[in-house]
Amino acid sequence: MSGDERRAIVAGEGPLADAVAAAIAKVGFAVEQAGRDLPGTAAVDLVVALPITDIRTDDFATLAEDAWINLAERPMDEVRHLLATLSPRMREPGGALLIALPNIGMLGVAGTAAQTMAAEGIRTLAKAVAKAWRPRGLRVNCAMLSAAQLEAADADVARAIAGIATASAGADFAATGNSILIDGEQTSV
Repeated sequence: MSGDERRAIVAGEGPLADAVAAAIAKVGFAVEQAGRDLPGTAAVDLVVALPITDIRTDDFATLAEDAWINLAERPMDEVRHLLATLSPRMREPGGALLIALPNIGMLGVAGTAAQTMAAEGIRTLAKAVAKAWRPRGLRVNCAMLSAAQLEAADADVARAIAGIATASAGADFAATGNSILIDGEQTSV
């Protein structure tokens, strides 16, 4: 890779993560995909995280503890780990992180208490980190998607996520700490 090549990491698994990585590569970024651990040590211009891509509905009262941990706590912990690992690697100024999340917490969807807690916790964490990283010229935002968009994981959804992500990676983009609604006008805040 040349020294001036823009680098991106897509942290997540599944068809939507694959499609987002492909869409970001199409606009000229060198893209790597990652799970919990980030590859390499080079500076990164853009990271897109997809910590919750499958919405489960469960009766809150009967949800087993291990299921709660998997649905509510694990996504939060994975994003916390990602942020801690990513902090020293972000290109300053101009680096960006976009976390794609379901809008279930904004809407209040029955049967999604565990994942709602995770999504809203991650969204709040992103706001706090955005404020902490702003003096370094870094941006952290969330893209809020509908459950149907997450399930479809189609090219249109991937392009919407990639478009926001790539636009935010550069010194000219100032917005940080925001929840960007791309859920087809399902949510209004």
